Amino acid sequence: MGITIGYLLFSSNLPKLTALSDYQPPLVSRVYNSDGELIAEYADEHRILTPFNQIPKMLTQAFLAAEDQQFYEHPGINPARILSAALANLRAGHTVQGGSTITQQVAKNFLLTSERSYTRKIREAILAYRIEKSFSKDDILYLYLNQIYLGRGSYGVASAAWRYFHKPLNELTLAECATIAGMPKSPGRYAPHINPEKATQRRNTVLHLMQNSGFASQIEVEMATREPMIVTDLEAPKLNDAYADLVVRQLTERFGLKTLRRQGLTIIVPFDPIAQNAAIRAVRHGVLDIEQRQHYRYPVNHPSETWMALLESWKKVREGKPVAPATDEIIPALVTKVARNGDLTVNDGRNLWKLSKPGWGWKPISEYKKEGATEEQLAELQKHPRRWIKGDEIRLQGTAKQGVRLAQEPSIESSLYAIDMERGTVLARVGGYDYQTAGFDRVHQAMRQPGSAFKPLLYTSALTSGSTPATIVMDTPVVFDSSTSDDFWRPENYKDKFAGPVPLRNALEHSRNLASIKVLQNVGIRRFLNDLELYPLERKFPPQLALALGATEVSLEALTNSYTVMADQGQKWTPVSIQQVQDRTGNTLHRSVSGNRCQVCHVDPVMSASDSMRPAQRVLDPVDSFLITNIMKGVVERGTGRRARALNRPAAGKTGTTNKQVDAWFMGYTPQVLTGVWSGRDTPTPMGRSETGARAALPTWLESMQAFHKGRPVVDFTPPEGIEWVVIDDKTGLLPGPDSEEVFLEAFRSGTAPTEETPALEGSDADQNQPPKEDTGFFGLGL
Repeated sequence: MGITIGYLLFSSNLPKLTALSDYQPPLVSRVYNSDGELIAEYADEHRILTPFNQIPKMLTQAFLAAEDQQFYEHPGINPARILSAALANLRAGHTVQGGSTITQQVAKNFLLTSERSYTRKIREAILAYRIEKSFSKDDILYLYLNQIYLGRGSYGVASAAWRYFHKPLNELTLAECATIAGMPKSPGRYAPHINPEKATQRRNTVLHLMQNSGFASQIEVEMATREPMIVTDLEAPKLNDAYADLVVRQLTERFGLKTLRRQGLTIIVPFDPIAQNAAIRAVRHGVLDIEQRQHYRYPVNHPSETWMALLESWKKVREGKPVAPATDEIIPALVTKVARNGDLTVNDGRNLWKLSKPGWGWKPISEYKKEGATEEQLAELQKHPRRWIKGDEIRLQGTAKQGVRLAQEPSIESSLYAIDMERGTVLARVGGYDYQTAGFDRVHQAMRQPGSAFKPLLYTSALTSGSTPATIVMDTPVVFDSSTSDDFWRPENYKDKFAGPVPLRNALEHSRNLASIKVLQNVGIRRFLNDLELYPLERKFPPQLALALGATEVSLEALTNSYTVMADQGQKWTPVSIQQVQDRTGNTLHRSVSGNRCQVCHVDPVMSASDSMRPAQRVLDPVDSFLITNIMKGVVERGTGRRARALNRPAAGKTGTTNKQVDAWFMGYTPQVLTGVWSGRDTPTPMGRSETGARAALPTWLESMQAFHKGRPVVDFTPPEGIEWVVIDDKTGLLPGPDSEEVFLEAFRSGTAPTEETPALEGSDADQNQPPKEDTGFFGLGL
């Protein structure tokens, strides 16, 4: 009677077993690239749900031997084991052995808390009995083996196999199965990556238990005990930098962070790790090269008694790495000797290097004052002589010849965004020199003035307004008075030179500011603002003439996406960064194909109903798109972007430099890839008079584009219907005349090419043969 009453008392208000029958645990979401390579994982609990029939029998037997040898015989509780454990604990004076069966562990893990009390144990036993009545033994093992925590952030056996040995379950050895099965007792204590000796001892104990239970032969156990304990390092995600942030941001916006981290999504992205890592190297090289042209900042000086400890710490960090740092890497070193001629001997903790006398100029104290240095800081800086001394902590950068050169921590930043124009996908995104995910993404978040990199949008408006590449525009000085104050605006050309009347092409090729302002006046500010609405610039712009010079703020992402309109025959589309998302059951939740690159979904109106599958929107006539591209080819071939000729294939592009060289840009594309690069400081300050877009951004663009085009055929931009080619005078924009010195094959919209011939120079032989000009009565001006 008492037992019955006790049973009724403890069994009242017990949790229902629906948590077991409706088992939907948190799962890891896994990201793959288009080649099927796992490149990232997101999880609150790293779990890979695995059906019981796909869990190797050998692994199941290892758990049974270690945790519950009579599992298939008992009804959920094992009185003999409970008694044995109680006696062992009594003799030891503390808990040394557990008596719970696997079924009891399932009851506790799914339905109860971890509270240590007799009441909880009794409720656990009752639940275990009920579980056994409701579920098969295999079902119980399925729940247990998928739910249990096994250390290193892994939940369930499939996760443990991956995170400890980087293997799927069917590739585990007997020794590895025993290692995993030995961890539930104490995941921290027996984790092989933390305590390899204890993990090995525990593994061998499980192996002998398997032998005693008849699950493994003596020979198998002996061989397994001799197997070395090899644990693989957790792989860093291949999906990295600002590309990873873009993917997470878009997944979170679409599905929510909780779904991403708990619902076991399978995500396909068009990520190319080779292209991405090449872009990262290009950005780092570019920043370090710019830094070579900056003033050297006063280094920290270390007393000689601290050298040994400092060098030893650097040595430990560099253990196992090549002698010289990589070309995009900097490492610390100490100046240990300064020769009379200024040569330096430096020590990086592993090697001594000799450096020729640095030609680097020192950063003036006045610059520190401008940056807000305190009096104490300035006093400390002034103690250091304007030369290198023993104990100075410097930086070394690797060179291509396995040597080093003097460097310093960068004060400059840079970002890069590349789009695969053939696939319509994001190719690479780099958020900064040493960008860490979830940091300040300079591709997406940094709003900076684009300078002349904004001009192609204006010149496109000029073409759509009726101008041609040969239309003459005046590159002459102009001053604008303010209507509300005594201020005035006097825009300038770079180096304050003016070219006079020049064709539209020449004005853009050489980035002539005054000519660009005249172009905007001709187009009209309102017309230009309306045209800007066609591009994915993601902001409104003020109605001011300074727009012609890029005196506004945009992100690198927005400007690069806008260039796709000019680069892809006037079509507006969003580059794809997430191609497909499936839920844990394989149902497709999202598909995305960019532009007109899906032949099926754009025929089927149901398939194309989603924004992510909708065809590209044509916002610009293909003729105008080709004309602006052809002009920007001239920027590369003859203009401010001539350094890009080293790409050795047809390319269109535009440099951009803002006042006092605060921001440097290069935007450029081939028919296959479009890439934008920005360089500058996070706090807008001048980088130096020479740091133009051509010098501070284009080299990064060039290095990355050379990598992006490996294996791609050399192709040129294809003119659409409606283009005609006419030879013109390069200076006048008219047909060549008898005195024309430079001629050029120019593209025009059919019917808009010039028909007049360039007049002969006054006083030339050709001019003598011309009929006399008609006297107009207006001093020969033809007015």
